[in-house]
Amino acid sequence: MKRAILYIAVSTLALALLMGCQKGPTSEDIFTEAKKLQEEGKYEDAVVKYEQLVELHSKDKFAPQSQFMIGFIYANELDDLDKAKVAYETFLANYAANSDSGMVASARWELENLGKDIDEIEDLSLIPKDEDAAEEGE
Repeated sequence: MKRAILYIAVSTLALALLMGCQKGPTSEDIFTEAKKLQEEGKYEDAVVKYEQLVELHSKDKFAPQSQFMIGFIYANELDDLDKAKVAYETFLANYAANSDSGMVASARWELENLGKDIDEIEDLSLIPKDEDAAEEGE
């Protein structure tokens, strides 16, 4: 009887230790939560989640896109160009070699055009403005 009680106690303790040692949320969980926050317009919270993912899962498949999104949100939603620059440079330094070429090109383009007015961006000046397009259609 004593052995049975001891076995149950040891088993319960081992289970408790295993439960306490479980790792936090997966990278996919964090990425999904960050995207949801971003879609809800909670940009600061989204950045925190993307940063958490990069910190906890820097080698994971979601890390490059998360690092890119940090820069994107800072540049395009929070208007913090200094933090955007750091985030994009970090993305290029840490993930460019193994990332989607479109994302790499986008990060480089964003860096080149940070802080510029839309009319100052050469590539975009070739696109007709709504007013011009309406006049051409008349």
